[in-house]
Amino acid sequence: MTRRRARLAAVAISIGMTASAVAACSSQTAGGTDSDITKITVMGIPPTTKAEARKTYLDQVAAFEKANPSIKIETTDATFDATSYVTQLAGGTAPTMLLVPLTEPAGLIARRQVSDLTDAAKELPKYSEFDPRSLQNVKDAGGKLFGVPTSQYALGLAYNRTLFTKAGLDPDKPPTTWAELRADAKQITDRTGVVGFAEMTVKNGGGWHLTAATYSRGGAMETDQGGKFAASVDNPQSQAQLALLKQMRWQDKSMGNNQLLGYDDVNSGFAAGKFAMIIADPGYYASYINQYKGDPKAFGAAAYPQEGGNATLVGGQVVMANPRATTAQKAAMLKWTDFYYLRPQYDADAAVARATSNKASGIPVGVPTVALFNTAVQQEISTAIKPYVTVDAKNFQPFVTGTAALSYKPEPPVAAQLLYAALDTAVQAVLTRQDADPATVLGKAQKDSQAIVEQGQR
Repeated sequence: MTRRRARLAAVAISIGMTASAVAACSSQTAGGTDSDITKITVMGIPPTTKAEARKTYLDQVAAFEKANPSIKIETTDATFDATSYVTQLAGGTAPTMLLVPLTEPAGLIARRQVSDLTDAAKELPKYSEFDPRSLQNVKDAGGKLFGVPTSQYALGLAYNRTLFTKAGLDPDKPPTTWAELRADAKQITDRTGVVGFAEMTVKNGGGWHLTAATYSRGGAMETDQGGKFAASVDNPQSQAQLALLKQMRWQDKSMGNNQLLGYDDVNSGFAAGKFAMIIADPGYYASYINQYKGDPKAFGAAAYPQEGGNATLVGGQVVMANPRATTAQKAAMLKWTDFYYLRPQYDADAAVARATSNKASGIPVGVPTVALFNTAVQQEISTAIKPYVTVDAKNFQPFVTGTAALSYKPEPPVAAQLLYAALDTAVQAVLTRQDADPATVLGKAQKDSQAIVEQGQR
């Protein structure tokens, strides 16, 4: 989703802006060194339209080069695109360091279009303290590492604590399964008249959320068949989710009448108290408060509802390397990755600098994230920023506790957004037509999705 990637970019800028707190060009993509200088080209500089952020980024590049005089960084404001990357690889113009959305690593690894970072990553200061779940989506079947995550988010459930109380439900015990969510949504609607659960259905949102729900039931939308991916959207788990939504819409009447809802519709409606529950990651809280003016006391965050899959959909950004990168270049780009992206997530001083800056800017401090590092590191950072926290941690605890027990599954690796668009129609069908059959609409989506996945791998 475009908005999700924009949010990740904003997080990356925020992380990078605090790197200075702990910090005392010719073009070359992936070739070697000149006179003991290792040259690398890196993605990630903010666009010229964000002049202040761009200047801050360049200041960090200068600080890094001063601290590492044998490394020279050339920046590019290009963003990752799988099609153009193939052309750049063939022409020898691809950047050394790639910033890749979490939809892409599986395909890039399978096609051997990125470099093995197994040995180079072990030199990262906190490599041994990464949460293993953060690394599992950037490894191949043999356990070799091809990427390093810089940020992650996980989908969960946002719920209105005030409406839960009015409906006679315990706001400290949100639903943990889809069956419980259905029951709670009906009770809320029956007792308060408010829509119990609202779901996105347009602009790829329906397909995105159907994919997440399929994961929570143990299914998958694409399967690896010996290095080539095939669509698998017509599966029992997706059928079960559509059947549930159909029951909630037409039998329980807990989803309201307007079923053509997009990102802003759902999020603004939730903040206004029109919907009791929506699917969202906790990072949505910043928009809930600052953009949509929601009541902070009413906001609750829970883990993603499950039904046998014990998994949640994660998104984020990872660093990967051009397959032509030398050993020295891979070491250099990971030093930069640590300096700019990772250190504020494990170094107490950098974390405090970021928390101080965010608090002064009105950005909520203390909203839980999907941490890249293990519990000990998380605890150290939490302790360091505690004086600056601006949210009620109790309201987010169900998300923290529940998500800790789930595995992380990335978005489909091939043409995810096009796949989501094809699935939107299936979600819309069961929510707008009482006679729509989940198996039938998914059968149609399967044909469309397979064509999309095949085209995406040509």
